[in-house]
Amino acid sequence: MRRIWFLLIIVLFSCQSNPEKPGPTTLDQLHSRIDEVFDTNLRKDEPGAALLIAYDGKMLMGKGYGLRDLESKTPITSSTNMRMASVSKQFTALTILSLIDKGKLSLKDSVTSIYPYEIFEGVTIEQLINHTSGIADAEEAFFAIWDSTKIAENKDLVDWYAANPVSPAKPGGKYRYNNGAYELLAAIAEESSGMGFAQFAKEHVFQRAGMKETNFFNLAHPIDIKERAYCYQKDSVGNWNKVDGHFLNGLLGAGGVYTNINDYFRYDQALRKRTILSDSLHDRIFSHSSMALPTSDYRNFVFVHDDPIYYAMGWNICRDIAFHGGGWFGTSTFVIRELDRPLTIAIFTNSELLFESDLTNEVYEIVDDYVKNQETIDH
Repeated sequence: MRRIWFLLIIVLFSCQSNPEKPGPTTLDQLHSRIDEVFDTNLRKDEPGAALLIAYDGKMLMGKGYGLRDLESKTPITSSTNMRMASVSKQFTALTILSLIDKGKLSLKDSVTSIYPYEIFEGVTIEQLINHTSGIADAEEAFFAIWDSTKIAENKDLVDWYAANPVSPAKPGGKYRYNNGAYELLAAIAEESSGMGFAQFAKEHVFQRAGMKETNFFNLAHPIDIKERAYCYQKDSVGNWNKVDGHFLNGLLGAGGVYTNINDYFRYDQALRKRTILSDSLHDRIFSHSSMALPTSDYRNFVFVHDDPIYYAMGWNICRDIAFHGGGWFGTSTFVIRELDRPLTIAIFTNSELLFESDLTNEVYEIVDDYVKNQETIDH
């Protein structure tokens, strides 16, 4: 359940801005304030973070902090490829939308048209995407039942669903975050395209978005990840240990993407220029279901306030802000994309730093102040 990430932990931290410090008005001041926040939250000789701040088509900051490999002491940079955990879901959703663009699928298609199992009766592709399918979460079950000496893959997950486990809810009746549903979407993409999921996503999503070094990574069939950041957890005596070999790291769809700040910036711009999909399907990316999420876990994010939150195509939507977090063993990530301002913030870490700090809020508040100051100066 680690990919459900870290909202329950974030709420333990204060998110009030410091009234004594005025917001930055120059780019140098922005860089200085952001560096101060990261230097406070992590050490240069430990696992670190990569940061993207993009505004109005420009990369205001694309920078790394700390190390991607503790053994070689190699630093994180804007080209370091880091594991995305559940931020991967937006790319799985784009893969499905790409298949819809090609006439291979429809959001209203029943899953039984692909996998004729009882558990999928009445379940649609769209419900899998927006977490309202009601089906059991296979990934959650695999933590308990899977032989941890073997790497689980998506085909194993489909076999588990074929046994028709009991669904906790009716299709379309309730929102319930479900990693297994997104891994099922990856399997559906394979069936519909006739290609391996990772390869199809590479050719029809990542390459179209200009993401030259981005991949879905399957531990059962590993590929070389250039400038890879290894994932680390600290043990009870304070030692950092690599944790990249988890037996569920062969499941793709809910997680599994490795990308870097440079590629994510290209993707961000491709989304804003609407060049990945046909125009009508770009409209669907941030169009959400009508079912509001339980919001108590989100309240301490400074950009949420008291507004309802909905789930779209791999994104949470609150007013005119899209966001999503990711957490897995030795990684934590968060992305914020404003829909009424051309502002995007992405933070990728190769530890569980975002579980343990209020860094996301601190960065957002500084950047928000900077952008508001620029808008005041421009007018």
